[in-house]
Amino acid sequence: MLTGRKKLLIAGILAAAVAMAGCGKKDVPETETAAMTETVAVETETETEAETETEPETKEALPEGKMYSFITGEVIDEEEGMKRPVAVMISNIKDALPQSGLSKAGILYEAVVESDITRMMAVFESTESVGDSLGSVRSSRHYYLDFAHDEEAIYTHYGWSFVAQDRITNEGIKTINMMYAQPGSCYIRTKDRVAPHNVFTSGAMLDKGIDMFGIERQLPENYEGRLKFNTSDKVIESGQDAYTVDIPFSSKCQLTYDEDNKVYLKYEYGDKHMDAAENVQLSFKNIIIQKAAYSGYPNDPILKEIQLTGSGEGYYISDGKAVKITWKKDDLNDHTRYYLEDGTQLSMNQGHTYIAVVPNEYNITISGK
Repeated sequence: MLTGRKKLLIAGILAAAVAMAGCGKKDVPETETAAMTETVAVETETETEAETETEPETKEALPEGKMYSFITGEVIDEEEGMKRPVAVMISNIKDALPQSGLSKAGILYEAVVESDITRMMAVFESTESVGDSLGSVRSSRHYYLDFAHDEEAIYTHYGWSFVAQDRITNEGIKTINMMYAQPGSCYIRTKDRVAPHNVFTSGAMLDKGIDMFGIERQLPENYEGRLKFNTSDKVIESGQDAYTVDIPFSSKCQLTYDEDNKVYLKYEYGDKHMDAAENVQLSFKNIIIQKAAYSGYPNDPILKEIQLTGSGEGYYISDGKAVKITWKKDDLNDHTRYYLEDGTQLSMNQGHTYIAVVPNEYNITISGK
């Protein structure tokens, strides 16, 4: 059926044809004929584009009691998914290796702390997904509070820097601070290594810690999450090849693409980054590299300060491809979100994600095969 716009267009073309037949070609300048032809082509192209425009992806209806995870995008039970995630500070210096339990984390953060070493924060869907051994647990740094806030996670640590202590106290942030608990309650000290690298916990012990410190377990009923996920795996065809990713942390972080399993395997300190409890190498479906301005903290330049508000550059890497992204966060009460170069919000593939928050001056090397 012809639209009104198409009827007018065809009528105009017929009228022009009749006029041309009556006057002869010599009365119609060549430039006018070309202009007429161009207008018709533009109108036809516009109509075609409008008719063939695809609808945005919509999430399919899930069985009753199921939902898409805010942390991984995977289908999980609503009972678990509407609980607040648990975020645990993890030591990452060589003396603290091997770590335990990190392969179960839906998101793993890594950022620089004092002396240019890195510390990690493992984010779990809930205490049920933590497992029987997680550690070693270390002290808080204040910008990890902001990472935990991004995921609305229950923040867990053993001790704190004075800046983190001030923020936790002054802002009324409820955390599981194991320093104020007895061994055997929400943590244990193992005998196979020396302090401070021997603090470990588990899902069951974190449950006790949540009750002990009076922390709210549930997410708000209308919570939507800050991350956006695809409902099926999508390769970024326009991205550059990304089979090896080198991040110049002091830990010598490298991630290599496993084509068979479509995940990135993590290495550090020149060896596989292993989860001793599960005896598996850490692997991730997604990598986000977030570049930010680092500086020394004003009253203690040994400590780091990271500018996490405003915007900055980065990369999203998945399925052997990498694209440039922009991160944005209006203020510390906001949540960090990631955008593609065309301004649309990044939609990630379902699975575990590694987020490296790196200094702006870091040279990130992304290589093909």
